Amino acid sequence: MKKIGGGARKYGRNKDKCQKYKTGHRKEENKIRKWKKLIKKLSPGNDMRIQLKKRIKEVEDEKI
Repeated sequence: MKKIGGGARKYGRNKDKCQKYKTGHRKEENKIRKWKKLIKKLSPGNDMRIQLKKRIKEVEDEKI
């Protein structure tokens, strides 16, 4: 028997949802949220904390 169709159903189904995620900068916001949680647990003089603060600024600047 010949199989009809298959696999093409997924293409474009989440197009609106994915576009909304991308234009809303959700990935960047989630990263920043995660880094802020990490910063809370680190001491003020910690090198990792300083690097995370710099990364947060960079990502926020890119987002705009």
